[in-house]
Amino acid sequence: MKTRHLIILFFLGICSLSFGQEILAPLSSAARPRGAKNSDTIVTELPFFDDFAEYEGLPDPKRWLTNQAYVNKDYAPEAPTIGVATLDALDAYGNLYPHASSNLFSADTLASQIVRLDSLTGVYKRRLLPSDSVYLSFFYLPGGWYGAQWELIGDAPAAEDSLFLEFYDLSEQKWNTVWATAGHNADTAGTSARWPWRFVSIKIDDLRYFTRGFQFRFRNYASLDPNPKSGIAGNCDQWNIDYVYLNYNRSAADSVFRDIAFVDKAPSMLKHYQAMPARQFRQSDMASSLKMKIANRYNQTLASNYSYKVVDGNGQHIAQYDGGFENIIPFFPSGRYQEMAVHSTPPVNFAFDESTQPRTYEIIHVVREGVGGDLHNGNDTVRFQQVFGDYYAYDDGIAENGYGLTATGSKMWLAYRFDLKEQDTLTAIDLCFNRTRNGENEEVRFQLCVWSSHNGIPSSLIYKDEVKNTPQFNGRNGYHRYRLSQPVLVSDTVFIGFEQLSNDYINLGFDRSNDSRPYTFYRTGNNWMQSILNGSVMMRPAFGQSALVALPQASRDIPLQIYPNPTRGIIRIDADATISSTATIAIYDIHGRCLLTTAFSSSLDLSPLADGLYFLRLSDKTKGVDINKKIIIKK
Repeated sequence: MKTRHLIILFFLGICSLSFGQEILAPLSSAARPRGAKNSDTIVTELPFFDDFAEYEGLPDPKRWLTNQAYVNKDYAPEAPTIGVATLDALDAYGNLYPHASSNLFSADTLASQIVRLDSLTGVYKRRLLPSDSVYLSFFYLPGGWYGAQWELIGDAPAAEDSLFLEFYDLSEQKWNTVWATAGHNADTAGTSARWPWRFVSIKIDDLRYFTRGFQFRFRNYASLDPNPKSGIAGNCDQWNIDYVYLNYNRSAADSVFRDIAFVDKAPSMLKHYQAMPARQFRQSDMASSLKMKIANRYNQTLASNYSYKVVDGNGQHIAQYDGGFENIIPFFPSGRYQEMAVHSTPPVNFAFDESTQPRTYEIIHVVREGVGGDLHNGNDTVRFQQVFGDYYAYDDGIAENGYGLTATGSKMWLAYRFDLKEQDTLTAIDLCFNRTRNGENEEVRFQLCVWSSHNGIPSSLIYKDEVKNTPQFNGRNGYHRYRLSQPVLVSDTVFIGFEQLSNDYINLGFDRSNDSRPYTFYRTGNNWMQSILNGSVMMRPAFGQSALVALPQASRDIPLQIYPNPTRGIIRIDADATISSTATIAIYDIHGRCLLTTAFSSSLDLSPLADGLYFLRLSDKTKGVDINKKIIIKK
């Protein structure tokens, strides 16, 4: 019987020294744009190679015939090169297999396209034979990594679970197992060398495989963790595969390649946030340097060049950095990455402009081998989208786990810290909830809350929304925007979050790639506790009228006055004389609903509306104008 999650719950309960605790749960569905089996069979030739660096989601149909494995950059730390294929307990559509249970069941399959092993068809046309020393090699890692329980990424397969490699026998029309491993923890996979990935090399020397129709495939068997608490059962037993290479004239020891590559995703250029409101950004928010993890997979020291460039939304280069050429020592056997600071911790040598306008920049990082050239160029480039919109984000938008609280009482609170540069209006909170098996979290109720800060800890309750919400699902990894019933004026340091009205497991998205433990607090009794979990809950505060009514910011700044404001009903509108006859006015309530649309006029009667806050939008398509103004009706 599996007991891993029960052990984690008990351990975290001891650490919290309270009657409540944080729980991380595996996902029962995930954002995987996957489908059924590829319809087109493709015949490929040697060499066959994929390190899963150039794409995410579906396995490349030019190389792979099935879509059940998930290509990603999030589930396996310190991969041979950036990107892995993960086999787990989720089906081709990103949901738990219908037959999944606590008993052993067949799960994912990653099958190659047909590979010609009968002959070489290039310049040197000839028949291939077992004497040509044909090897298939790959690296693998069981899920979970190693270290403290609350810092693990993924789920380690239990002893009864397994990973198989199979070859297709065309003459017998059947699959034969040529390699397998039982489930185990990454702690036992090689931590003595500090790098628990394992290398496997299989020699193909049986003549029956040297055909025009050779295929190989990876398969895994999994079993769900039995868990008595509703909403927690989910994905498990992950196996990560990388650097799959099939070719001739190889040897069993052929495990190093002339390849300099990135290992991790590109980072944000901000100190604390992955994204932040345009209005709140200050150049002091810029990071002073970045952390880039670059590996030399060869057995000799090589020279490499690293650089990055920054491109705005119009494709214009606004900044660049060139770290020049530096030596990089081999990763094996030291387990060390590039240590020269100009490449491993490059400076941020510029600052984005301060502007209230939403905008997005792309940061493109490139590393190149300096003399002989890389064996594989696909892992030499990583990109990051720096967003300045209407929200703060600690997370990267990818949930690797679910987060929730459990307590003996009926109420629980979750609070998230944000530091504002200037006073602003909090109008909504974005939450990403994971779907659970059988919809077990769909009726969990909560109320949005805002707290002040005292010594970096949640203090007085500033606002509690009257609406009792339930989890909403806007696609996998999709956020739902919960609009506050009344906008809240906030400044300095505030905490946003919610009060949960039952002790059911709510299963909020949890990003393991970015650590915001210092800003995350929970309460199940009288005292606030700081989170001990490595990661970020997927909760984002949104500010201003654009967040509230989903209106664009002003596209062109023109004078616009509305008076009296507050008003008892009749308002006058003074706008620039260049407003055309086709201009329109729309009135929205705080929930984003359009209550009135009319042609532009210098006066407007709003007396039928109840007291409260509204938003007026003046639109003139002819002049390219969209202007939004707040209106308060107080009779």
